[in-house]
Amino acid sequence: MSGGRIVIEVYYAGELGIAVTDIVDAVSRGTVEVGMFYTSYLASQDPVFALAGGKPGPLSNPYDVLHYATKVFDLVNATFSKFGVVAIGPMVFGDVEILVSRVPVRSLKDIEGRIFRSSGLAAVFWSRMGLQTMMLPAEELYTALQLGTIDGLEWTDYTANYRMGFHEVAKYVVKLTPGYNLHSEATVHAYLIVNPQTWRNLPDDLKQIIRAACAATYYWTAYHVPELNREYKQKWIDAGATIVRLPQEDLDKILETAIQLHIEYAGKSPEARNYVNRLVRIWRELGYESWAEKLSKALEAAGLKT
Repeated sequence: MSGGRIVIEVYYAGELGIAVTDIVDAVSRGTVEVGMFYTSYLASQDPVFALAGGKPGPLSNPYDVLHYATKVFDLVNATFSKFGVVAIGPMVFGDVEILVSRVPVRSLKDIEGRIFRSSGLAAVFWSRMGLQTMMLPAEELYTALQLGTIDGLEWTDYTANYRMGFHEVAKYVVKLTPGYNLHSEATVHAYLIVNPQTWRNLPDDLKQIIRAACAATYYWTAYHVPELNREYKQKWIDAGATIVRLPQEDLDKILETAIQLHIEYAGKSPEARNYVNRLVRIWRELGYESWAEKLSKALEAAGLKT
């Protein structure tokens, strides 16, 4: 798009000796000029980052997610600014995550007390649902499943999990139920972030090109990720996986636990309170009335409604 005026060298996570959790710091320092970052990796350092990552919620399609991400972007960008970087926008759509298990599962009771890999607000959610959680980087997950160090995991979608080989060592998959989605509604799996000095030094037309390319990438993933997941869900089935949908009592528990987590995080900072209050309006705009109404009433009861 820039006619060769912008040249980008791409490195995978860890390739430059930078852990995924350190990407924001590396971009802030100028060790790298640009990065892609999933906010859940800094969930413990700011409640807005926790809320902007994988969390309970009803969203399951990329267009709802883009509407939601646009409505809260000023809060997300302000949080990135506190960490010394400029956020350009959502870059990668993440489909609803699946829960992969080595042990048979028909309901959440079957995995209570089991150890599952999770991260961010999702890990807090699962601990409330009776699981034990631990954070492991992607490169350790296959071996951890194979050896039984963990009983299961959530790590993105059908496609990524299959390509990591998890179907070889885990034969149970808990799939999404529209309107509940386990812990993790469809989300933005990466924001494009830039070093502030690098961004200031770019002429305006190149800034616009980067914004446009970021948006185009989101739409590309929004189209292709769900398409790939339909294909790879069948690959899981062909590999002998049992695909499980949770019973209604589990879904009811998910909704109630999700609402309480939102209230808890709304109390952590003024910005997080603003974020959670906006969700009421966003969910209503998108037609998720039961989630919006329950959250609205809970915020009012907690004295957090604005």
